[in-house]
Amino acid sequence: MAFETPRTNQSNESIRDNLKEGSRMSDLKIYWPESEPAATATESNDADIRAASNEPDIYSFAEWIDKLRSPESNRSALRAQRLNSNQTCPDCTRAGVLPLVLNDGRMDGSGRLVPGSATLVGFRCDSCSHEWSV
Repeated sequence: MAFETPRTNQSNESIRDNLKEGSRMSDLKIYWPESEPAATATESNDADIRAASNEPDIYSFAEWIDKLRSPESNRSALRAQRLNSNQTCPDCTRAGVLPLVLNDGRMDGSGRLVPGSATLVGFRCDSCSHEWSV
């Protein structure tokens, strides 16, 4: 049995021609103004006015960099870093360490805890029962 590609209502050539004639996508111009500060909260009200007048919106890279570097946005990276740095017990130096978490994690559809969603509060050594906080 030979495999056949599914037929479409429009041929590939006509789709390509429609894209050449005029795409509905606009160009996003990106630049980093050295002299202009990041947008303030009062300028956000002006965004509605600019949208009505079809003026382009200017987004600040500095704002996004600050958001990416904030600890709130990197919770999973911070959790992974803590798990990695606490792989061995500080007392007996064995690797049998279990993370201690609060019961505040999210539940999935079947009622089980979503891995990594609970708050990490410390660690417990499985060998010597030593516990330490994060």
